[in-house]
Amino acid sequence: MNHKPLAVKLIAFYLWLKAAALILSAISAYLYPSVQSTANGVIEDLVPMIMAWRETAHDIWLALLFALVDATLGIGIWFLQKWARIIIVIDLTWLFGRAAVGLLMIAAIHPNGLHFRNPSPYFSINIVASLFILCGLLDPDVMRVFGKRGGGWPWSD
Repeated sequence: MNHKPLAVKLIAFYLWLKAAALILSAISAYLYPSVQSTANGVIEDLVPMIMAWRETAHDIWLALLFALVDATLGIGIWFLQKWARIIIVIDLTWLFGRAAVGLLMIAAIHPNGLHFRNPSPYFSINIVASLFILCGLLDPDVMRVFGKRGGGWPWSD
């Protein structure tokens, strides 16, 4: 039996917790229309990509789709599947790289156009957790548990 590092357990737990929060938000928005705007806010904070659709009626169904993806990735991480690690590392590398380039471009091209609004606690927790997940999955000891020799990109052996 493979020994799971604490980082792997925490990553899987976080993904399952996020999936549960998305499912509960979607169910509460569906069953109680009076809380739909609050639930949509929680959903959009947990999955900022959903804000791009600008159609709040779709938030509930998109939340369920993202909950399924997070739960599946959590199961993959728990069972030390390379595919789950690869998907998460590529996704987070792309996310943070794109955000850094975008901020640098805005700051260079139009510095007065850069305005930060106070993010919600959910958004902040998601960013910190994503950084932890990326660092955890790139740790050489964790990579060895996934069958990697350590070092390098997630897809290189």
